[in-house]
Amino acid sequence: MLNSEIPWSATYAPEPTAPPLKDLFGDEGARRSAMRFHLQDRVYGGGKMALHSLFRMLSPEAGSNFAGRIVAPRSRAYYRGKPFIQRMDRMIARLRPELADDPAAREAVVDRWFENTARAMAEFSHLEAVSTPPRTTVEGLEIVERLQAEGRSMVLTTVHTGMWEMISYLSSRHFGDKGTGAWAPQSNRFENRIVADTRRKLGIKVLPATPKLARQLYKSLAVPGQTIVLVIDELSEKQVKFPLFGRPVEDRCNFAFALYAAQRTGAAIVPAVITRTGPTRFTFRYNEPIDVPKGNDGFHSAALALNAVYEPHVLAHLDQWYMLHEVKVP
Repeated sequence: MLNSEIPWSATYAPEPTAPPLKDLFGDEGARRSAMRFHLQDRVYGGGKMALHSLFRMLSPEAGSNFAGRIVAPRSRAYYRGKPFIQRMDRMIARLRPELADDPAAREAVVDRWFENTARAMAEFSHLEAVSTPPRTTVEGLEIVERLQAEGRSMVLTTVHTGMWEMISYLSSRHFGDKGTGAWAPQSNRFENRIVADTRRKLGIKVLPATPKLARQLYKSLAVPGQTIVLVIDELSEKQVKFPLFGRPVEDRCNFAFALYAAQRTGAAIVPAVITRTGPTRFTFRYNEPIDVPKGNDGFHSAALALNAVYEPHVLAHLDQWYMLHEVKVP
């Protein structure tokens, strides 16, 4: 299945059915659902849309600096002491043992995490501008071009570091009609509209996570030379299952799906790594392909090879890793 065969309607996140307004005055369960849909989601989503519009009016640098220097510190102060902040502190100590006895250093990592997250959200408003020179340097493109010349199908992977959303833009340019991605919609419909509208304006087709997504991706990968794009550190079953950090490989996550898809179709896994090098400055690097041999041993050897690319990268850039606020490592 080529990109040109995918209707734009298939790239939009399904939206919840609006509860009747009378439910605002109904029993507790109905009232809570109606309050969220009609009031809470609109207020939160409206704020997101207003910020997106503001950042669109600013230059990429001005928007990123506003988010990093003004929005991030206020957001950090608002969430100080929240359970997820305490968990982040524990995870930093667990993943970076040299910081276990240095609370000030761990605090600084969290501060920089808020800054990177805020900047990334602002930079999404200028996705094309921040994903291209001089703001982004692409390395290893010759790897992809070599595989394309060989007619190889690919599973392109990445994780949530730097300005992770650029994977959708760059893959759409580097793979054209033979590159299809997947995305996990947010719980707020207004946020999903921002993402979908931005991508459509740039001609980027990315399929939302639905019960039929796996079948759609396998269908795409069946086309010779086709590429699917997966972010493999997503939240699955309330846990971030990749990088492994000493844990066993688990099913029911994009990491495992990437391996299974490559093994089943003979596609090469191409790990891409995104690193922020400064405000609105990034390096996007394609790494050498990883093949997934047949059988359980082949699957696990490829899993360890893929983990060997991403785990050191994430550990070196915990302050850029968005999923730090969700990961739970024993």
